[in-house]
Amino acid sequence: MKKKIAILCGGKSGEHSISCVSAGSVAKTLKEDYRIVPVGITRDGKWVSLSLEELCSWSLKSLPEIRPEGREEISLKPAGGLYCAGENLDVDVVFPVLHGLGGEDGAVQGFLETCGLPYVGCGIFASAACMDKHYAKLILKASGLKVAKGITLDARMGIEIAGVLEKLEEEKIAWPVFVKPAWGGSSVGVSRAEKKEDLAPALKTAEKVSWRILIEEGVRGREIECAVLQRKGERPMAALPGEIIPEGAAFYDYEAKYVNPSLCSVKIPADLDEKTGEEIRRQAVKAFEAVDGRELMRVDFFLREDGQILINEINTMPGFTEVSMYPLAWQKLGMTYKQILIDLVESAV
Repeated sequence: MKKKIAILCGGKSGEHSISCVSAGSVAKTLKEDYRIVPVGITRDGKWVSLSLEELCSWSLKSLPEIRPEGREEISLKPAGGLYCAGENLDVDVVFPVLHGLGGEDGAVQGFLETCGLPYVGCGIFASAACMDKHYAKLILKASGLKVAKGITLDARMGIEIAGVLEKLEEEKIAWPVFVKPAWGGSSVGVSRAEKKEDLAPALKTAEKVSWRILIEEGVRGREIECAVLQRKGERPMAALPGEIIPEGAAFYDYEAKYVNPSLCSVKIPADLDEKTGEEIRRQAVKAFEAVDGRELMRVDFFLREDGQILINEINTMPGFTEVSMYPLAWQKLGMTYKQILIDLVESAV
């Protein structure tokens, strides 16, 4: 009998719709090989049933939202699994196609472990560590990997702009800078501040996403992304790096990724000399191991004009839409989209 997979999507983060579209792509690809149980998470955190037909119909053009009306509630029981209308759904594995806070930060991973359910992707520690860009940088630096210069602020204590400017000067962080929420993904809440006057509004934008805020140097260089995959019982391996090439966007923000992809283009493999390409792949695997990664991860780099390689951030559940870097990178090495997904599911069981 075919294994039964619960595919989770939606969630409370700003990446709700992207999660839904990614999950739809996963479901369409796996529905012939597995029994699919679609589970939606509303923006306020309710777990509800979805139809497979609905899930498979979602696309980037619609940017769907899961609402609770007219849906059965899904519940979880410690050491008991998933239930719908009082019936145990008897799933073999969960694929949490969730992005951002509440889905990619260790919360759902811990919940699933408490309920005795195996799941695709990184565990609690890696998920939590990589979601918080501040702590991810500390781990990477301790492992000998280089990251962009920056400072971290706590908005709960109040932010005094003059003090922040003084700290930036002390750390010799030149303009422009990037202001980032410590938590979240898909560049939600991220701003580029060209000059001192841009800092206050950028901080307000970031504070809407998280109280911990990073201000980092605006690195001059290329944006390179590298996918990492680990099959069960094997060492992690890195795909050929890809490059984000701005066509009309100041940086690779949410709009450029999903709303108007014409603002940036993706080139896989990136135009790199062999030595640099192999070093990026080596560092991607090293970062994966440093944060205790499992099964999949995408490591994002900056390649400076002088050839220095910096790690920007780590994504523990990369997007799985038709335009997402992670599956495209492996397809360039001859792996089909379906095979990537099957490898991930079978590794998790």
